Amino acid sequence: MDMLAEGSIQTGVNVKLRILWLAAALAAMPALAEDVPFNGRMLELGAGEEARPILRMSGTQYAIQRSGEQLVEMAGSCLAGQGGVVVESADPAQGLLLASVETGFRASFSAQTLRSRLRFEAGDGRFQIVESDFSLAQGGDEGSVVYGPLVQSGSVWEKGLEALVETENRLVDCLYR
Repeated sequence: MDMLAEGSIQTGVNVKLRILWLAAALAAMPALAEDVPFNGRMLELGAGEEARPILRMSGTQYAIQRSGEQLVEMAGSCLAGQGGVVVESADPAQGLLLASVETGFRASFSAQTLRSRLRFEAGDGRFQIVESDFSLAQGGDEGSVVYGPLVQSGSVWEKGLEALVETENRLVDCLYR
């Protein structure tokens, strides 16, 4: 065999070994995120063994006969009437509205508070609501309140997300009036 053929065989073997190593390394890595259904929505969960952080909650994409600009303007008006919701920015031309949400709920025999960022994305004839940046109030030193991540552990996370879903449902109902 000549040197050129032998070199190309060796290169082919090296490439195959690299691909096998890469495939083995990817298979050995834990999943960084996982999507799971929850109450008609999809949750994106972060990596973790037991208490996985909840990164994002995406709702259904709704169909409605309005322009994206109209939907953003209407969503701003609908959210302004809800307690615990502050519209931070709205860009009707881009079909985007951002709001912060703070909701109270009862779980584990006590009152809880959950914060999130609501992203309203609209286009002509459609809209979707996505929530992220979840933080759950936790007791701190000397009675202070510290916010920590919302994790999928116990029942508090479910009750908290159900409270946020109620806020979303009020927005959707308002948009369809």
